[in-house]
Formats: sequence, structure tokens, C-alpha cells
Amino acid sequence: MSGDQPLIRNENAPPDWPARLMRAGEALGWAIAGLVLARAVWLAITPAGALGDWQAPAPPSLAGVAVDPFFPQGEVPADAVSSLDLALVGTRVDAAAGRGSAIIATPDGQQQSFATGDEIMPGVRLVAVAFDSVTLDRGGARETLYIDESGPAPGQDGK
Repeated sequence: MSGDQPLIRNENAPPDWPARLMRAGEALGWAIAGLVLARAVWLAITPAGALGDWQAPAPPSLAGVAVDPFFPQGEVPADAVSSLDLALVGTRVDAAAGRGSAIIATPDGQQQSFATGDEIMPGVRLVAVAFDSVTLDRGGARETLYIDESGPAPGQDGK
């Protein structure tokens, strides 16, 4: 029986390597558990407003600025209301492509559909289309043409 392990364990003998590895793993687990517990206690006793009263920053003013994330142009100043003899009849905004079209009555009384980038009159191009207005480029100056909403819609007799 000299090859068999003894029935009584000798505490002075060093443990074999698997037992040492298990003890190291257990010690590491207890250390991690202690850190997690310390963090939980710290979160429980720390006041919620540790960084002061948080306020959201005010958004920058976007008045007069056209924002196109796909074709950035920089800041665009507020447009002047157009003095051209044109009447905006309707718009079709294409938000997906950033384009659109508008039905505009020209000075000769004809209504035509114009897409963004089209020339309406000599020296006047349609630059942008919005829900109730269009932006025109008149020799480098930007002008806005609005749908006339001062009276009832055409075909409405007010009843």
C-alpha cells in the first residue's frame, strides 16, 4: 500500500497544483464580489445630485437657417419676401431626397410645375420647397415666395 494516498491528511504538506488553482480562483471571486458590494453601497449612499442641478443646454437658434444633412451649405441668412409677379399655387415636398416641386403661376397667368433647380424665369431659379413656401434664387439673392392664404381656398364658397 505504499502507492496509495494516506487516509490522514498532513496539513504541513503543500497542496497539489489543482487545489492551489481552485483556492486562487475562489480568492479572486471573493475579491470581485467585494468590489461589487462596495460599489453598490457607494451608489446607495451617494446623493443623486452629486454633480449639481443639471439643465439641458438651450438649442441654437435655427431661425433663417436651412439645414440639409446630406448637402450642407452652411448658414443661410433669412430670405426676403419675393416681390416678383409670381403666385405659388401648391407644393410637393420630398423630404426623403431633399427635393420637391411647386406649381407656380407665372406673370402670363400660366401655371407650371417646377422642380428644385429649375429656372422659373430668366435669372430666377427654384432652390428649395417647403410646406407653404418656396425659396427662389434671384441673381444670387435668396427670396421666399409664400402660398397666398389671405382668402378662402379656391372652390370654397364659405359654406
